[in-house]
Amino acid sequence: MRDKHQNIEEPCEKKFSRTVLKTSGVGDSLAEFNSIGWAYVDSQGNLKAKGQIPLQMGLPRSKQQAQIVDSCLQLAIKATEFECPVACEELDFSTKKQSLGEKSKKYARMLSGWAYSEFYKQLSSILSNRGIELIAVNPAYSSIIGLVKYLRMYGLASDEAAALVIARRAMKLSEKIPRSLTAYSEVNSEKHEESEWNQLNKKIKRSAVISRRCDYYSVSNWSFLVTPQNEEAQALRKNV
Repeated sequence: MRDKHQNIEEPCEKKFSRTVLKTSGVGDSLAEFNSIGWAYVDSQGNLKAKGQIPLQMGLPRSKQQAQIVDSCLQLAIKATEFECPVACEELDFSTKKQSLGEKSKKYARMLSGWAYSEFYKQLSSILSNRGIELIAVNPAYSSIIGLVKYLRMYGLASDEAAALVIARRAMKLSEKIPRSLTAYSEVNSEKHEESEWNQLNKKIKRSAVISRRCDYYSVSNWSFLVTPQNEEAQALRKNV
Protein backbone atom coordinates (compact mmCIF):
# COMPACT_ATOMS: atom_id res chain seq x y z
CA MET A 1 0.00 0.00 0.00
CA ARG A 2 1.39 3.42 -0.95
CA ASP A 3 1.11 6.48 1.27
CA LYS A 4 -1.07 9.12 -0.37
CA HIS A 5 1.71 11.69 -0.03
CA GLN A 6 4.35 9.48 -1.63
CA ASN A 7 5.77 10.49 -4.99
CA ILE A 8 4.65 7.78 -7.40
CA GLU A 9 7.96 8.05 -9.28
CA GLU A 10 9.86 6.87 -6.22
CA PRO A 11 10.40 3.15 -5.76
CA CYS A 12 7.87 1.56 -3.44
CA GLU A 13 9.06 -1.16 -1.10
CA LYS A 14 6.44 -3.88 -1.22
CA LYS A 15 5.92 -6.36 1.55
CA PHE A 16 3.52 -9.25 1.36
CA SER A 17 1.34 -11.37 3.52
CA ARG A 18 -0.09 -14.55 2.08
CA THR A 19 -3.05 -16.72 2.95
CA VAL A 20 -3.59 -20.38 2.25
CA LEU A 21 -6.20 -22.89 3.28
CA LYS A 22 -4.52 -25.67 5.22
CA THR A 23 -5.77 -29.22 5.20
CA SER A 24 -5.17 -31.87 7.81
CA GLY A 25 -6.57 -35.16 9.05
CA VAL A 26 -5.81 -38.84 9.32
CA GLY A 27 -4.92 -39.51 5.72
CA ASP A 28 -6.51 -37.67 2.82
CA SER A 29 -9.98 -39.12 3.45
CA LEU A 30 -10.53 -36.88 6.48
CA ALA A 31 -8.98 -33.73 5.04
CA GLU A 32 -10.84 -30.57 5.99
CA PHE A 33 -10.19 -26.86 6.17
CA ASN A 34 -9.10 -26.28 9.75
CA SER A 35 -7.02 -23.12 9.54
CA ILE A 36 -5.82 -20.27 7.37
CA GLY A 37 -2.08 -19.74 7.45
CA TRP A 38 -0.38 -16.45 6.67
CA ALA A 39 3.19 -15.19 6.42
CA TYR A 40 4.66 -11.69 6.30
CA VAL A 41 8.00 -11.06 4.62
CA ASP A 42 10.28 -8.06 4.24
CA SER A 43 11.50 -6.55 0.98
CA GLN A 44 14.20 -9.25 0.71
CA GLY A 45 11.73 -12.10 1.13
CA ASN A 46 12.76 -12.92 4.70
CA LEU A 47 10.09 -14.10 7.12
CA LYS A 48 9.17 -11.46 9.69
CA ALA A 49 5.85 -12.69 11.06
CA LYS A 50 3.50 -15.64 10.63
CA GLY A 51 0.36 -17.13 12.08
CA GLN A 52 -2.75 -19.20 11.67
CA ILE A 53 -6.43 -18.36 11.91
CA PRO A 54 -8.30 -21.44 13.18
CA LEU A 55 -11.51 -22.51 11.50
CA GLN A 56 -14.23 -24.59 13.11
CA MET A 57 -15.68 -27.30 10.89
CA GLY A 58 -19.18 -28.74 10.78
CA LEU A 59 -20.98 -25.42 11.19
CA PRO A 60 -24.24 -24.53 9.43
CA ARG A 61 -23.67 -22.52 6.26
CA SER A 62 -24.72 -19.22 7.83
CA LYS A 63 -22.18 -19.66 10.63
CA GLN A 64 -19.54 -20.86 8.18
CA GLN A 65 -20.00 -17.68 6.17
CA ALA A 66 -19.72 -15.52 9.29
CA GLN A 67 -16.53 -17.38 10.23
CA ILE A 68 -15.05 -16.87 6.76
CA VAL A 69 -15.90 -13.15 6.80
CA ASP A 70 -14.30 -12.81 10.23
CA SER A 71 -11.11 -14.57 9.05
CA CYS A 72 -10.90 -12.28 6.01
CA LEU A 73 -11.35 -9.24 8.25
CA GLN A 74 -8.48 -10.47 10.42
CA LEU A 75 -6.29 -10.76 7.33
CA ALA A 76 -7.26 -7.26 6.24
CA ILE A 77 -6.27 -5.96 9.69
CA LYS A 78 -2.89 -7.69 9.32
CA ALA A 79 -2.35 -6.16 5.89
CA THR A 80 -3.21 -2.72 7.27
CA GLU A 81 -0.92 -3.24 10.25
CA PHE A 82 2.00 -4.27 8.02
CA GLU A 83 1.09 -1.75 5.29
CA CYS A 84 1.34 -4.41 2.61
CA PRO A 85 -0.68 -6.05 -0.15
CA VAL A 86 -1.91 -9.62 0.15
CA ALA A 87 -0.71 -12.33 -2.23
CA CYS A 88 -2.81 -15.45 -2.64
CA GLU A 89 -2.83 -18.46 -4.90
CA GLU A 90 -4.68 -18.38 -8.19
CA LEU A 91 -7.79 -20.54 -8.09
CA ASP A 92 -8.13 -23.47 -10.47
CA PHE A 93 -10.62 -25.92 -9.04
CA SER A 94 -10.30 -28.38 -11.93
CA THR A 95 -6.54 -28.71 -11.37
CA LYS A 96 -6.94 -29.04 -7.62
CA LYS A 97 -9.56 -31.76 -7.91
CA GLN A 98 -7.51 -33.62 -10.50
CA SER A 99 -4.46 -33.59 -8.23
CA LEU A 100 -6.49 -35.12 -5.43
CA GLY A 101 -7.68 -37.99 -7.59
CA GLU A 102 -9.66 -40.66 -5.81
CA LYS A 103 -7.78 -40.36 -2.53
CA SER A 104 -9.90 -37.56 -1.11
CA LYS A 105 -13.45 -37.57 -2.43
CA LYS A 106 -14.66 -35.53 0.54
CA TYR A 107 -12.08 -32.80 -0.03
CA ALA A 108 -12.76 -32.80 -3.77
CA ARG A 109 -16.44 -32.17 -3.06
CA MET A 110 -15.47 -29.27 -0.80
CA LEU A 111 -13.34 -27.72 -3.54
CA SER A 112 -16.19 -27.93 -6.03
CA GLY A 113 -18.63 -26.60 -3.47
CA TRP A 114 -19.10 -23.44 -1.53
CA ALA A 115 -16.58 -22.91 1.29
CA TYR A 116 -13.35 -22.61 -0.71
CA SER A 117 -14.66 -20.18 -3.30
CA GLU A 118 -16.54 -18.18 -0.65
CA PHE A 119 -13.30 -17.50 1.19
CA TYR A 120 -11.65 -15.96 -1.87
CA LYS A 121 -14.77 -14.04 -2.83
CA GLN A 122 -15.01 -12.50 0.62
CA LEU A 123 -11.26 -11.84 0.81
CA SER A 124 -11.29 -10.05 -2.54
CA SER A 125 -14.30 -7.93 -1.57
CA ILE A 126 -13.04 -6.99 1.89
CA LEU A 127 -9.54 -6.06 0.68
CA SER A 128 -10.93 -4.08 -2.25
CA ASN A 129 -13.24 -2.07 0.03
CA ARG A 130 -10.21 -1.13 2.13
CA GLY A 131 -7.96 -0.24 -0.75
CA ILE A 132 -5.65 -3.20 -0.13
CA GLU A 133 -4.12 -4.83 -3.18
CA LEU A 134 -4.79 -8.54 -3.73
CA ILE A 135 -2.24 -10.31 -5.95
CA ALA A 136 -2.99 -13.73 -7.43
CA VAL A 137 0.07 -15.98 -7.78
CA ASN A 138 0.65 -19.32 -9.45
CA PRO A 139 0.79 -21.79 -6.51
CA ALA A 140 2.67 -24.54 -8.38
CA TYR A 141 4.84 -26.58 -5.96
CA SER A 142 4.43 -24.00 -3.19
CA SER A 143 3.61 -26.76 -0.69
CA ILE A 144 6.66 -28.94 -1.40
CA ILE A 145 8.95 -25.90 -1.57
CA GLY A 146 7.68 -24.70 1.79
CA LEU A 147 8.06 -28.15 3.34
CA VAL A 148 11.60 -28.68 2.03
CA LYS A 149 13.08 -25.18 2.44
CA TYR A 150 11.24 -23.36 5.21
CA LEU A 151 9.32 -25.72 7.51
CA ARG A 152 12.37 -26.80 9.52
CA MET A 153 14.30 -23.54 9.04
CA TYR A 154 11.67 -21.37 10.71
CA GLY A 155 9.69 -24.00 12.65
CA LEU A 156 6.55 -23.31 10.64
CA ALA A 157 3.27 -25.11 10.16
CA SER A 158 2.84 -26.44 6.63
CA ASP A 159 0.35 -23.76 5.63
CA GLU A 160 2.62 -21.01 6.98
CA ALA A 161 5.53 -22.45 4.98
CA ALA A 162 3.47 -22.48 1.79
CA ALA A 163 2.33 -18.94 2.58
CA LEU A 164 5.95 -17.83 2.75
CA VAL A 165 6.62 -19.32 -0.69
CA ILE A 166 3.64 -17.53 -2.26
CA ALA A 167 4.68 -14.24 -0.68
CA ARG A 168 8.20 -14.62 -2.09
CA ARG A 169 6.83 -15.63 -5.48
CA ALA A 170 4.71 -12.49 -5.58
CA MET A 171 8.00 -10.60 -5.24
CA LYS A 172 9.47 -12.55 -8.20
CA LEU A 173 12.04 -14.26 -5.98
CA SER A 174 13.42 -17.62 -7.09
CA GLU A 175 13.23 -20.87 -5.12
CA LYS A 176 16.26 -22.94 -6.01
CA ILE A 177 16.58 -26.41 -4.52
CA PRO A 178 18.97 -26.21 -1.51
CA ARG A 179 22.52 -27.42 -2.12
CA SER A 180 22.12 -29.89 0.73
CA LEU A 181 19.68 -31.76 -1.52
CA THR A 182 21.30 -31.39 -4.93
CA ALA A 183 24.20 -33.62 -3.88
CA TYR A 184 21.76 -36.49 -3.43
CA SER A 185 18.73 -35.80 -5.59
CA GLU A 186 20.33 -35.99 -9.06
CA VAL A 187 17.83 -33.38 -10.21
CA ASN A 188 18.62 -31.84 -13.58
CA SER A 189 19.51 -28.26 -12.66
CA GLU A 190 19.45 -27.16 -16.31
CA LYS A 191 15.69 -27.53 -16.41
CA HIS A 192 13.12 -24.90 -15.46
CA GLU A 193 12.74 -24.26 -11.72
CA GLU A 194 9.25 -25.81 -11.60
CA SER A 195 10.54 -28.88 -13.42
CA GLU A 196 13.31 -29.27 -10.82
CA TRP A 197 10.80 -29.23 -7.97
CA ASN A 198 8.57 -31.64 -9.86
CA GLN A 199 11.47 -34.09 -10.14
CA LEU A 200 12.34 -33.70 -6.46
CA ASN A 201 8.70 -34.08 -5.40
CA LYS A 202 8.47 -37.39 -7.25
CA LYS A 203 11.68 -38.65 -5.64
CA ILE A 204 10.43 -37.77 -2.16
CA LYS A 205 7.09 -39.47 -2.79
CA ARG A 206 8.88 -42.64 -3.88
CA SER A 207 10.95 -42.73 -0.70
CA ALA A 208 9.76 -44.50 2.43
CA VAL A 209 11.32 -41.93 4.75
CA ILE A 210 8.72 -39.17 4.35
CA SER A 211 5.06 -40.15 4.45
CA ARG A 212 3.59 -37.25 6.45
CA ARG A 213 4.19 -33.52 6.48
CA CYS A 214 5.48 -33.64 10.03
CA ASP A 215 8.29 -35.93 8.83
CA TYR A 216 9.99 -32.93 7.20
CA TYR A 217 10.81 -31.52 10.65
CA SER A 218 13.20 -34.38 11.38
CA VAL A 219 15.00 -34.58 8.02
CA SER A 220 18.57 -33.28 8.27
CA ASN A 221 20.20 -35.72 5.84
CA TRP A 222 18.70 -36.24 2.38
CA SER A 223 20.91 -39.18 1.43
CA PHE A 224 17.84 -41.41 1.32
CA LEU A 225 17.05 -39.81 -2.07
CA VAL A 226 20.05 -41.52 -3.61
CA THR A 227 19.12 -44.58 -5.67
CA PRO A 228 21.58 -47.48 -6.17
CA GLN A 229 22.20 -46.26 -9.73
CA ASN A 230 22.99 -42.76 -8.46
CA GLU A 231 25.33 -44.15 -5.80
CA GLU A 232 27.26 -46.01 -8.49
CA ALA A 233 27.46 -42.92 -10.68
CA GLN A 234 28.68 -40.79 -7.77
CA ALA A 235 31.36 -43.37 -6.91
CA LEU A 236 32.58 -43.38 -10.52
CA ARG A 237 32.86 -39.59 -10.55
CA LYS A 238 34.94 -39.69 -7.35
CA ASN A 239 37.33 -42.20 -8.93
CA VAL A 240 37.85 -40.15 -12.08
